[in-house]
Amino acid sequence: MPPQDPPARMPPIRPDEIGPETRAFLDKWSGGFFQDADRHPVLLTLAHNPRLADVFSAFNIHVLTTSTLPVKERQIAIMRLAWLTKATFMWSSHLNTSVLCGLDPEMYEPIKVGASDPYFTPFEREVILATEELIATSTLSDATWAALSAVWDKAQMLDFLFAIGCYMTVAYVMKATAIPRMPDLLALADKYGAPE
Repeated sequence: MPPQDPPARMPPIRPDEIGPETRAFLDKWSGGFFQDADRHPVLLTLAHNPRLADVFSAFNIHVLTTSTLPVKERQIAIMRLAWLTKATFMWSSHLNTSVLCGLDPEMYEPIKVGASDPYFTPFEREVILATEELIATSTLSDATWAALSAVWDKAQMLDFLFAIGCYMTVAYVMKATAIPRMPDLLALADKYGAPE
């Protein structure tokens, strides 16, 4: 087991601080990717501002559950973003999310390498390059737009752009507040690696 993460800059709220507004926010996540929402450090950190957390969560839940993007392409984009931005909690968490979605852990090492890895299909390479381009320039070139829109419809294009924006925001918050990983995520990171 790797060493524990440093203490959080903004510790999660305590159980005795969970009021009705926070409970309503946490209940939206229960039964989904977070089986124990009232013990999850990210949600309990966001719960310091339950109104903001509630509004943002509706967006984040859409990205994870009702987005028009194929799951594997979505996860490749999110995990490449997490690797490049060194969002350690996000990376570790999405190792777990990918398994829950039925994806093969064989894709983790190629995601670290990027589009040049032969594991990826030609279109998955385009998704990685588009993710990198958005991170670097906040836009897409005409060539990248054409490559994506040749496969994805307009709804999928928007879901992709918003997914990258959503997870850039999540990376900022997770890194700035220094949310520490739980033991299960530390174990996954120990097995598959994590950005440093």
